[in-house]
Amino acid sequence: MSLPLRKDLDPKLTWDLNLLFKDQESFEKAIVAYQKDLQTISQYQGKLNQEKQLLSMLQLLEKIFAQLTWLNDFGFLGYEVDKNNPVYEENNYKLLAIYDETKKALSFIEVELANLDPNYLQSFVDSQSGAAYQRYLDKISMNREHVLSLEVESALSSINSQLFNQYRLSNVLKYQDLHFEDFTCRGKTYANTFAGFEGDYEVDLDPELRHAAWDSFHQGLAKYQNTAAHLYISHVQTEKAISKLRGYDSVIDYLLSDQEVSREAYDRQIDVIMTHLAPVMQRYAKLLAAKHGLSKISLADIKIPYSTQEPKKISIQASRQMIQDALSIFGSEYRQIIERAFEERWIDYPMNQSKSTGGFCSTVYQGPSYILLNWTGLLSEVLVLAHELGHAGHFQLSYQYQKATTPEASLYFIEAPSTANEVFMCHYLLSKDLDDEERANLVGEFISRTYFHNMVTHLLEADFQRKVYLAVDRGENLNAQKLNQFFKETLEQFWQEVVEINPGAELTWMRQPHYYMGLYSYTYSAGLTIGTQIGRKIANHDHETIQAWLDVLKAGGSMKPLDLAKAAGVDMSNDQALRDTIAYVDHLLDYLK
Repeated sequence: MSLPLRKDLDPKLTWDLNLLFKDQESFEKAIVAYQKDLQTISQYQGKLNQEKQLLSMLQLLEKIFAQLTWLNDFGFLGYEVDKNNPVYEENNYKLLAIYDETKKALSFIEVELANLDPNYLQSFVDSQSGAAYQRYLDKISMNREHVLSLEVESALSSINSQLFNQYRLSNVLKYQDLHFEDFTCRGKTYANTFAGFEGDYEVDLDPELRHAAWDSFHQGLAKYQNTAAHLYISHVQTEKAISKLRGYDSVIDYLLSDQEVSREAYDRQIDVIMTHLAPVMQRYAKLLAAKHGLSKISLADIKIPYSTQEPKKISIQASRQMIQDALSIFGSEYRQIIERAFEERWIDYPMNQSKSTGGFCSTVYQGPSYILLNWTGLLSEVLVLAHELGHAGHFQLSYQYQKATTPEASLYFIEAPSTANEVFMCHYLLSKDLDDEERANLVGEFISRTYFHNMVTHLLEADFQRKVYLAVDRGENLNAQKLNQFFKETLEQFWQEVVEINPGAELTWMRQPHYYMGLYSYTYSAGLTIGTQIGRKIANHDHETIQAWLDVLKAGGSMKPLDLAKAAGVDMSNDQALRDTIAYVDHLLDYLK
């Protein structure tokens, strides 16, 4: 499959970054204006023990944080869809410099606030003008013992992008340098790419084509495994060094601190799934093999759709109508957000050369929510789009009702609004007039897209990632061979003898960017646990839950993650909600008999 160049796409199917700035010149002028505000904030240094000065600083900080979201999205989103465009690449580099400049200019704030009398800060947040800044100040107070001196914080801030540049370099490797050999199947030659493999080949119904593509793809990965390993190991070692500097015994505890999640909750999420979801997904693998007449099933087969028929395609317009009809249950305010996403071109649909794979949503404060897709036209794309629109709805509401200084919701919760939309959307589709075969095929899509992706793919990443961090905490020497070993052990533990582990599967850690985003991977399953409980209630038109859910979305990061879940009616303080979710997946498999 040969992907088009960015310039050859229909602009109507791509996002409109000119909603942020009308042209490159406007973007560069906005950078200059932003830098002036950064310089201005220094006037408050040493004065935050005065309530009037503290309030003025926070108001300026509010403006700076909001401006930064606009610069951020214009600066990096162009690069995400066209990494061969030199202007976009330059903007991305500018953005890195802006973040270093920002962190350095603002470094005195956290240091001063962490060292102020807690009674003074409490008095400030108890005042009418200071109440809106409570969560921002609370998070600083919570971590006060790990805040370093101004000199050290400033030095770390000024080189932040150099300390953590491995994510950027991994993308350069992945999208600009990594090359896959063409492969031949049934006398036809195919070009292989990241997007082509993940979007088409690994879900193709032809087993010969799937396995040929698998071999080509993983042989390509293998050539670069040592470079990729060096980048990732450098990243985790940097995180370990920072965690030690800040006084944490474990890099895992350091990364969990910002999420406001306990080590027990983190370990529980991984361990319960590895123990109790694994048999359920092994059952799914057997059903999938039987449906497709496979004598054995391997990881090169596990992503294929349940249906043996050529998958139905859906148009972008039809998917839009379907999603708008379904999500109207959330009321007019939410519905208007969804309509704007389509009408104002917040969504980037088509695949193209050098575009990032997968999907994501990035929201500007009081501005658009940009959604990246790699549209294949399969029905499963409706669930992907509903997922990303869940992020859009969440951040549109939270940014509307919360200040820019209010922290974003914890990563632990961040995938709940998106996965709740997926769960509800599938129930909406299942409510239509379907025969048994159609219903089974839709449930198969639901399991493979929603639960496999969020609770298997990302959870296996999380189990692997935990192995890496524990090894770093123990001071072990790491290399590509060790990373491969860790991932293969995780795969073997989860799938047991039911699914064959193809050669090359141990390189799967090279495919995902989540390892460069802290402890992100495990949060997909936590979010889906919450999302499953909420989505099922919404599907039953539980209006009390719908209203509570909308209130939670508006709350943003003004509450801790477990408190957000509890406010929506889900108790995440133990494993019951997770076990209920696993039982629900097991129940769904009954449709596939």
